[in-house]
Amino acid sequence: MVLLSDIAEMKFVSENSAEPLVSLRGVHDRVVVDESRSQIASRSEYFCYARQSVRELLARAADRLPPGYCFILKEAYRPLSRQRRSYEEAYAKYRALHAGLSDRELRDKVATYVAPVSVAGHPTGGAIDVTLGSGGRELDMGTRFNDEAEETGDRTYLHAANIGEEAKAKRAILKDALSVVGFVNYPPEWWHWSYGDAYWAYCTKSGVKYEAIDDAAIDRHPGRKGEA
Repeated sequence: MVLLSDIAEMKFVSENSAEPLVSLRGVHDRVVVDESRSQIASRSEYFCYARQSVRELLARAADRLPPGYCFILKEAYRPLSRQRRSYEEAYAKYRALHAGLSDRELRDKVATYVAPVSVAGHPTGGAIDVTLGSGGRELDMGTRFNDEAEETGDRTYLHAANIGEEAKAKRAILKDALSVVGFVNYPPEWWHWSYGDAYWAYCTKSGVKYEAIDDAAIDRHPGRKGEA
């Protein structure tokens, strides 16, 4: 499996798309935004914004969900400053836990939970974190959203074998709906899906569509106040 720490060392063609950053609120009646932000570190008002193509693909994916299911969107755009801080915090934590590991080994461990800034999908507006809901509640997916692989015996991996059959079935629903329309999953995190970022480019052998949007520039980014 290729980690984001591996991707950070690769070269990609940049297509540098100027697609606007738009709100995912109202994208589909089966996409619910978790407005509490209780499980994410970002305080950005644009946490539920993404690129226009991501919005369109998410709507198509929602059409593919079985009756009674919905997506619960946890996070899309994340400021570069928050991404950098989260990476540094995770690196310091894992370095304290694994003092004998080399820098490369530590970077690989961190990359199962936080992406290196240079290839992180969320700051580009190309990545989304989603889970499933039904009947007004979040479903059991085998781990909580944003759990760490290291702390769960790797149960956060999309195809983890050490979860119950019901959770496996729910993850299959998530995968079937999102992958068919063009999203790719980052394997250590069943909830993380992207389009147009570096990991997507690697998986699809394509150019990188979206560059990171700096915090200071987001208020000037085309379409960034768009609401459906």
